[in-house]
Amino acid sequence: MNFPRCVDIFCRVIDNFGDVGVCWRLARQLAVEDELAVRLFIDDPSSLTKIVPIPDPSVNVVVWDNALVYGEAADLVIEAFACDLPEQVLSVMKNRSIPPIWIDLEYLTAEDWALSCHAVPSLHPMMGVKKTLFFPGFDVTSGGLLREHDLIERRDLFQNDIVAQNKWRKCYNLPEFDSNCIDLSLFCYKSAPIEQIFDELLTYTCPVRVFHPVVSGFGVKKRGSLMIYRIPFVSQDQYDYLLWTCTANFVRGEDSFVRAQMAGRPMIWNIYVQEKGTHLVKMRAFLDLYLASFPLPLREVLAQSFELWNQEDQICEGVWKKFLDHLPKLDRQAQIWSDRLCCQSPLTVRLLEFYQNTKNNVLIKKDKL
Repeated sequence: MNFPRCVDIFCRVIDNFGDVGVCWRLARQLAVEDELAVRLFIDDPSSLTKIVPIPDPSVNVVVWDNALVYGEAADLVIEAFACDLPEQVLSVMKNRSIPPIWIDLEYLTAEDWALSCHAVPSLHPMMGVKKTLFFPGFDVTSGGLLREHDLIERRDLFQNDIVAQNKWRKCYNLPEFDSNCIDLSLFCYKSAPIEQIFDELLTYTCPVRVFHPVVSGFGVKKRGSLMIYRIPFVSQDQYDYLLWTCTANFVRGEDSFVRAQMAGRPMIWNIYVQEKGTHLVKMRAFLDLYLASFPLPLREVLAQSFELWNQEDQICEGVWKKFLDHLPKLDRQAQIWSDRLCCQSPLTVRLLEFYQNTKNNVLIKKDKL
């Protein structure tokens, strides 16, 4: 088996939690499940400690600053999100006796063009080292999504055990499960119309409880039939349990977006804002895939909710009440989508298969010579 013995992952933190969240999850999975020697080079280690207070010792976390000395390149070098490797690192890679496989792990997108760019190599103009684009995605021909081998088993056990859920909730001062209440997790950017949704839900027909992880200002606030629980940020591992215990989830960025889909619960995505509305194109491309099997009325409800949550200064009364009205049917569709994703091989498997195939092709070419 031509699997790598060691992996280097380089990460520059742009979004406090998204970039580092993906990179840490990838690093830990390669180290723990595939038993590889993994180094994670990160320019802002403090952002990692906010979501991973006690990093797994199987991953060697290295501070990436101007004093970095890169002595030896790994078999597999992953440049996360086009973070531009330093010249010193490129030089070491070029001079390695057996050149490493260099992967540019890109942001997740459902846009068609990403599939045509996936696994496409190019040569660095100055160093002559080959780099290959690797696009995570929802299609079997893409780079796949990060998913631990036991994730779904753990999810199902937890979601089917109300006692376990209540025990977990108690640790975070959250109320016990109540089938008469709708519980929503809320993780979003400042641009999201939070007050608009709060104003609409305070008069909903049944109690709504919002679990909102925040940096400060913890406490409980009651507004009509709406209860807002502002809790401290949970770790990356514990965030899964928050998603699993809620009726529906409002998530942001990339890492929590993927985990919400794996949770098999209805979700609303707050996408990172880009210039000229590029993010909305990306959001709609995902909706085209996600909603393809939804019945038409549900498709319209969810599409309208996504649009409202991601565009400022839009007034669309009744959208959130309609979203909550349809939660039971949306839940079933979310489970179908999650099952579909979990039938596919995860990103780490596809990454290592790519590495193995690339190495095999090199050996075949050498044999022919």
